[in-house]
Amino acid sequence: MARSLRQRLFEGFIQTAVSRPWYVLLVSVLLSIGGMALASRLEFRGSFVELLPQGAREVQDLTRVSQKAGGDGYLVILAKGDTPERLKAYAKELQARLEALPEVRYVEHSYDVEFFQRHGLLLLPVEKLTQLREDLTARVRYERQQANPFYIDLGATPPPPTFDEIARKHSPDVSMREHLANADGTEVYLMVKPMGTAGDLDFARRFVELAMGTGRTLASERFPAVKLEATGNFQNRIEEDAVMRQDLSRSGLLSALIAVGLILLATRRVSALLVVGVPVMVGLVVTFGVAWLAIGHLNVVTGFLVAILIGLGIEYGVHLCMRYWEERRTRSSRDALAMAVGGTFSGALTSAVTNAAAFFVLLLAQFHAFNQFGFLAGLGVLLAVLAAYGLGPSLLAIAERLRPARKEDAPAAAAEVQAAPSAPERQWKRWPTPVIALIALVVVGLAGFSVAIAPRLGFETDMRKLKGDSPASRLDDHVTAQLGQPLNPAIFLVDDLAQAAKVEEIIAEVKKRNGADSVFLRTTSLNDLVPGDLKRREVEISGIRTLLQGLPESVQEEPRLKDFQRMVDAKPYGLDALPVEVRRRFEATDGKGTFLLLFPSVSNYDTEDLKRWAAQIDQVVEAATARGVDMSVLDSNRIAARIFALVRGDGPLILWSAAAVVFGVILISLRSLKRALLVTGPLFLGMTCLAGGMYLFDVQLNFINAVVLPNLLAIAVDNSIHLYHRYEEEGPGSLGKVVRHTGLAAVVATLSNAAGYGALLVANHQGLRSIGQIALLGVVCTFLGTTVFFPALLALLERWKGRKGSAGREGTVVQSLELEVAGAKAESSGERKSA
Repeated sequence: MARSLRQRLFEGFIQTAVSRPWYVLLVSVLLSIGGMALASRLEFRGSFVELLPQGAREVQDLTRVSQKAGGDGYLVILAKGDTPERLKAYAKELQARLEALPEVRYVEHSYDVEFFQRHGLLLLPVEKLTQLREDLTARVRYERQQANPFYIDLGATPPPPTFDEIARKHSPDVSMREHLANADGTEVYLMVKPMGTAGDLDFARRFVELAMGTGRTLASERFPAVKLEATGNFQNRIEEDAVMRQDLSRSGLLSALIAVGLILLATRRVSALLVVGVPVMVGLVVTFGVAWLAIGHLNVVTGFLVAILIGLGIEYGVHLCMRYWEERRTRSSRDALAMAVGGTFSGALTSAVTNAAAFFVLLLAQFHAFNQFGFLAGLGVLLAVLAAYGLGPSLLAIAERLRPARKEDAPAAAAEVQAAPSAPERQWKRWPTPVIALIALVVVGLAGFSVAIAPRLGFETDMRKLKGDSPASRLDDHVTAQLGQPLNPAIFLVDDLAQAAKVEEIIAEVKKRNGADSVFLRTTSLNDLVPGDLKRREVEISGIRTLLQGLPESVQEEPRLKDFQRMVDAKPYGLDALPVEVRRRFEATDGKGTFLLLFPSVSNYDTEDLKRWAAQIDQVVEAATARGVDMSVLDSNRIAARIFALVRGDGPLILWSAAAVVFGVILISLRSLKRALLVTGPLFLGMTCLAGGMYLFDVQLNFINAVVLPNLLAIAVDNSIHLYHRYEEEGPGSLGKVVRHTGLAAVVATLSNAAGYGALLVANHQGLRSIGQIALLGVVCTFLGTTVFFPALLALLERWKGRKGSAGREGTVVQSLELEVAGAKAESSGERKSA
């Protein structure tokens, strides 16, 4: 009864596809229009922040601190091309114009360094003040002795340090210059603090365009020789986003063009472009329409799904079309369509469900971007197979009406053909057994080599290699080298200066505890710029004041003595007396809270350095929380380290889960453990070969391309499934025919998958390019297992069975397989006869 119902549904579907194809096409067009309307609202967010869920502590901290700081990072404008004096004048006027803009919070360029030099003694730690007084005491005593005409220097003791040496030794560490410029003044820098974040790309583009436009306008009016360049967090973010958008568009277009070429090459029919391509496009637009409803945006990991889903989606249409035109040579269009759908749908559905299941495994990952990728990729594969078999038959029927593949036979002629004895099957040339065995051994040998060298494979740790090179990144390195410090330190938000002092103590403790492994350079806060412990300081400063009084006239004109005298006469001051250009860097926009800046001692491009940096910041956060300090941290490097940790933690679980899911789906589909092992074994063998390919071609894993690994299992198993289903249908002895027809379709499908990923090889963004590299290697290696080793294995098993020739060995794996294949074939024949 169930079989009869299934048969009636199948006949109804074929009848609808043949008799009313335009209605099916109309429904597909309406679905596509709706999907396109939704998908057009998708935005691309290339920031690494988007790879973590909004609820992550690192993201919450970044959002909170960004709101308080008025933005995350700076736009750094470099001006050059004129004399140092005119560049300073240009920078001063540009600073005034920029600070008048509502999008700009402030501009850092010049500082009142003389203020801090004048109050230098008030900023020295008390311990250093004591040492300074002792050194001055020794020098003053020496000068008085030298001024005494009765003093005879016997040279028994060396003279103490001069006033100049004392000044250099005890000068306070003022971590700022009078002007932000290079050593010879041929370049000046303006660090523009915005009122928005770099993650808001619309604001970032508008802000950078406005700031650079203001600078160019000023240059054209009064400083025609001045040339401007930009770097910093905002410019880097804009350039990286532009590169990735161009790469994704280029790779998607290239993938489509390669797919068109493959379809034409394999089928030599223009109509195949529509039959295969239209369902793929329908599946794509509906998938990304759902993406907008469920997620709202794409990120650096999900952004390349267009190219991948094109490659995956083409496969189903290719198998359907090539089987249809194979059957069409001897059958009517309706019968050929029924045979094509009936002969390929089972394999296509199994491969699609296997693909989708492997993608959905990514929902188990802690890494938020993997969750999104798995959901969209799994949904896209299912929609692709539904579109291919829901729309493909109708498109084939329309193609037949427009240009028939051949004339339909008259009823009498058809009856004659059916009554006549069937023509003998073509005898395909058998390859020598040693050749087939050699092919199998080569693949097994490569897998063995891969297992041996797998421990040598590494994980890419250089962030610069993933982001790639750009004008802004090169300029960022240049400015950092000129200024001697990173442009984007970590920012800690605390409630007040007392808490900032506690955090500085904790940072010093963490730095000491980690010793040579520490990645902390120095900290800066308002506590470093406002004098504290005034009573003890006044005692030491009074002592220095007394020393400087009554010195011999011969040394009173010493320039350094006058500097000391000015510092001794300086009065204590509070926050309000600080120069505004310094104070505002540490104040929140709403006046609630203060910032502490922590500068790293490493570049933070290497993920091992990032790991240490994030771990030591976590130590600071934990210690601060234990001491009652509520603190938030704004640091993109900490977020990057969190991403790396999640990817490394998720990798093994996801890979093994994907392997288990693939095997489970195949087992359920084939309903036989032996057949499931036979189909998936070559897949896992080919996957093992990937390690050898990565070693030979110097390709490393990273947090972007790691998402590809579990997907390769599902992508590659399609070939095994289609080959096995066709072999099961045709029976033993049909390998030549199976490889000739289904094997060719498998090659085309593999090339289309390779095109989807391989198109990313043209990307300028190194992270995207690495996806193409590892995926292309994976597709080739798994092809060796599923489409080279698998048929060779079947051929060897058949020949071994033929040589054994005994019917009594029913317990062997091969005989059991033979019986199952024969039974499946008989069952299939019975269904065709009843039809």
